[in-house]
Amino acid sequence: MKDFNSRKYQGQVERELIVGGIVITIFVGGGLIWLIWGQAALIAALACFGIFFALCVGLLLFFRLLEIASR
Repeated sequence: MKDFNSRKYQGQVERELIVGGIVITIFVGGGLIWLIWGQAALIAALACFGIFFALCVGLLLFFRLLEIASR
Protein backbone atom coordinates (compact mmCIF):
# COMPACT_ATOMS: atom_id res chain seq x y z
CA MET A 1 0.00 0.00 0.00
CA LYS A 2 1.28 3.46 -0.89
CA ASP A 3 1.99 6.06 1.74
CA PHE A 4 -0.54 8.86 2.09
CA ASN A 5 0.73 12.14 0.62
CA SER A 6 -1.27 14.96 2.20
CA ARG A 7 0.12 17.63 -0.14
CA LYS A 8 -0.92 15.68 -3.22
CA TYR A 9 -4.34 15.04 -1.69
CA GLN A 10 -4.73 18.73 -0.83
CA GLY A 11 -3.93 19.71 -4.41
CA GLN A 12 -6.44 17.19 -5.74
CA VAL A 13 -9.19 18.41 -3.41
CA GLU A 14 -8.50 22.06 -4.29
CA ARG A 15 -8.75 21.30 -8.02
CA GLU A 16 -12.01 19.40 -7.53
CA LEU A 17 -13.50 22.25 -5.48
CA ILE A 18 -12.51 24.84 -8.08
CA VAL A 19 -13.97 22.79 -10.94
CA GLY A 20 -17.13 22.13 -8.92
CA GLY A 21 -17.56 25.82 -8.16
CA ILE A 22 -17.15 26.73 -11.82
CA VAL A 23 -19.67 24.09 -12.91
CA ILE A 24 -22.22 25.21 -10.31
CA THR A 25 -21.73 28.85 -11.28
CA ILE A 26 -22.26 28.12 -14.97
CA PHE A 27 -25.28 25.84 -14.62
CA VAL A 28 -27.13 27.43 -11.70
CA GLY A 29 -26.21 31.03 -12.47
CA GLY A 30 -26.63 30.58 -16.20
CA GLY A 31 -29.94 28.80 -15.72
CA LEU A 32 -31.29 31.58 -13.52
CA ILE A 33 -30.11 34.25 -15.96
CA TRP A 34 -31.79 32.36 -18.80
CA LEU A 35 -35.05 31.95 -16.85
CA ILE A 36 -35.22 35.58 -15.72
CA TRP A 37 -33.79 37.53 -18.67
CA GLY A 38 -33.72 35.13 -21.60
CA GLN A 39 -31.27 33.67 -24.07
CA ALA A 40 -29.54 36.91 -25.08
CA ALA A 41 -28.61 37.64 -21.47
CA LEU A 42 -27.34 34.08 -21.05
CA ILE A 43 -25.06 34.47 -24.07
CA ALA A 44 -23.74 37.76 -22.68
CA ALA A 45 -23.18 36.18 -19.26
CA LEU A 46 -21.31 33.24 -20.78
CA ALA A 47 -19.15 35.65 -22.78
CA CYS A 48 -18.32 37.59 -19.60
CA PHE A 49 -17.54 34.36 -17.77
CA GLY A 50 -15.29 33.24 -20.63
CA ILE A 51 -13.38 36.52 -20.56
CA PHE A 52 -12.99 36.25 -16.78
CA PHE A 53 -11.77 32.65 -17.09
CA ALA A 54 -9.27 33.63 -19.80
CA LEU A 55 -7.91 36.44 -17.62
CA CYS A 56 -7.52 34.08 -14.66
CA VAL A 57 -5.69 31.51 -16.80
CA GLY A 58 -3.45 34.24 -18.24
CA LEU A 59 -2.62 35.47 -14.75
CA LEU A 60 -1.88 31.93 -13.59
CA LEU A 61 0.43 31.33 -16.55
CA PHE A 62 2.17 34.66 -15.93
CA PHE A 63 2.86 33.73 -12.30
CA ARG A 64 4.08 30.26 -13.29
CA LEU A 65 6.49 31.78 -15.84
CA LEU A 66 7.62 34.33 -13.26
CA GLU A 67 8.28 31.50 -10.80
CA ILE A 68 10.31 29.57 -13.38
CA ALA A 69 12.29 32.67 -14.37
CA SER A 70 13.13 33.49 -10.75
CA ARG A 71 14.90 30.15 -10.15
